Parts: sequence; C-alpha cells; structure tokens
Amino acid sequence: MTWALSVPLLPEESLSSWLVRAALRQGCDPLSLTGAIWPTWRIWTRDIDREIPLARMRPLVNASGISSAKFQKAGMRDDCEKVVGYSLPETRTWPWLLALGSRNRTRHGGQQVCTLCLAEDSTPYLRRHWRFAWHTGCRFHGVQLVDECPACKAPIEPHRLSAEDQHLAQCSRCYEDFRQAVCTSPLPEAFRFQVLADRVLQGERAGFGSSSIAVADWFSMASFLVGIMRRASRRPSSPLSEALLSLGIPIVNNRMPISGLAFELLPISERSALLTAVERFMAIGIEEAFGALVAFNVKTSALFDPRKSPPVALLPLLSRLSHHPHGPHCRRVQPDHRPASERAVRASWARLKRRMKAEPSLRIPPYRDRPFRLNVTVYSG
Repeated sequence: MTWALSVPLLPEESLSSWLVRAALRQGCDPLSLTGAIWPTWRIWTRDIDREIPLARMRPLVNASGISSAKFQKAGMRDDCEKVVGYSLPETRTWPWLLALGSRNRTRHGGQQVCTLCLAEDSTPYLRRHWRFAWHTGCRFHGVQLVDECPACKAPIEPHRLSAEDQHLAQCSRCYEDFRQAVCTSPLPEAFRFQVLADRVLQGERAGFGSSSIAVADWFSMASFLVGIMRRASRRPSSPLSEALLSLGIPIVNNRMPISGLAFELLPISERSALLTAVERFMAIGIEEAFGALVAFNVKTSALFDPRKSPPVALLPLLSRLSHHPHGPHCRRVQPDHRPASERAVRASWARLKRRMKAEPSLRIPPYRDRPFRLNVTVYSG
C-alpha cells in the first residue's frame, strides 16, 4: 500500500536523507519507518547511501510509489565504481567514499553538510556528493563543509532523529540547528583539488602531463600521492620530506593525520591538509616533482609498500628513482617493557577521541559533576 503522504526524491539527494525525510513526513522516526518496510532487515547498521539491493527494493517501491530506477540512480555505487574501475564489494571501505564507522546504529563520522545549502532549502536534505572523501567545501557557496555538530561535536546522524524533530538540519544529540552555524572558508588548494576531481568524474579530460588517462587511473594516482604525503609527514627529517619541502609542499603541520586511520575515515581538517599537499604536488607538475625526488636521492621504498603495486601511469617516473632492495618484510617485535613511542601514543589518543565523539558513555564527566566525597579520619589522643 502506497503512503498517503508522498515524498519525492530531491535533486542529488542521498538515499539516507530521503528515508529520514520520508519518516518525518509520515510522522514517525526513521527506525520505525524502515522497520515497517523491512521487518527483518536492520538497514541503519549499514551504509544505505551506497545502494539498496534489488532484492530489497520491491517493498520500498510499493510503499513510496517511486521507481526502482530512481533509487538506483540515487545510490553511490555507479560513481564509486567509476572512480576505482572495478566492481566493489558490499562490505569493507570503498575508496574515496567517506566511511561511517558504524557500530549498530552509532556512527563515528562519514556525513558532512553545507550549512548554507541547508538554510536555503525549503526542505533541508543531504546531497550525494557530500559523501565523497575529496569534498571539503561547498561547490555553490565556497564555504567549508561541516562534519560534526558545531555545538556538541557529535557526528552528524540524522537517522537517529525522532518524529518530533520535523527536519534533518539538526543534531540528533543536542538538537543544535546546523543552519545557524558560523561558516568558514575551505583551504584553497584542497578546494581546487575538489573541483578538478569533480571534473574528472564527470567525464572531462583526466590529464597526466601531455596525455590523458582513464578516470580510475587518475584517482589511483591521487590516492598514491595521498599516501606519499602521509609517509612524509611521519618522517619530517627524511629525504622524502626534505624533497617535498624544497618544492614548497607543506607536509609538516598540526593538521596532518596522526591516527593512522584510512583516508576515508579522517575528519575534514586532516583530509584538507593532505589534499592541499597533493594539489601543490600536481600543480608543480608530476615530472618536475619527481625530479626533486631524484635530486634528494629518495628511494622507491620510501614512497610505497613494495608488496603493493603503484599506479601504472607512474611506473616510468618511479623507474628513475633508486631502488633499495631488502628481504621479506617482517614486523619487529618490541620488548614488553619498552614504552610506546610518542607517535604511537598520539595515534592511540586520536583514535580514542574519535570513539568518544560517537559514544557519549565513554566520556569522562567534568569534575564538578562528580560526587565529592570527603574522607575524614579522627585520631583519639
């Protein structure tokens, strides 16, 4: 039976956004709506923006009156497979798509919004392209996207709203209205990379020097360069870092990631720092940049894990670098009594803070909120 109140898919709307809006329009929370459509399927424990499987499509089509073709078009699979050049599995992280880091219905991130777009919408909704990991700014307003509640710093989780909340432009934890947030400017180099990546995805020429390469090859090269910047930031005194610094590429700053998480799991500030470095590397010119690596005697082993194949387009340039042969890779076992390095401690702390944002029960309450107990011992003389 079709719903009495129809909810059309809006331009560039993500699937999760539409499901939340449909629930609020029917006067119920998203969990109740999806439970009525799919009684045995826990839809909010997965990334539904990727796609709705065809086997699960019929009850949704019957209830909404919207064709399955429109739902398929609203999913992210087609664009993501164009980016990587192969068929993606249902599970695991998809390259260049922000990962939600789901645990049941709790999320650690993965959703970002433009507060000005939400403010201009007659009905606020989430756009598909906000889920791309290379997006750090709004393509229409030129402001930085927001990936957490400006007030309580919680992840953006509209699927956890209730029927009384009426719209999804608010925090599901503290109910702060995102449309009232103060906007900031994105890093210009990261924004230029975003514009270039969007053009490549839309079918414009993916340039590499004087030639053109496939869309998947371009994104593979960009991912490889992201890895180079992360390696350089971990070893600021290495020949690789010195070569990049000589080119004016900022790889040593407090915005560079230290958590060791995949690029798709990083907050917007850390992704912006990495993409800024990548954009400068590409703007200089790949051949000139690799010439600096040769001049500083950077080894190929400093750029990538030899167990993984580098992008085919970069093989001729990588052949110019000296190779440092070594035996099979094995992890050195540290003695139990040896303290962890400063970097390992910082990485663990960064990952713990990420968990604390998503799970309030892990937070340590302020001292003033804890019961104060005074122990007095009386000694008799």
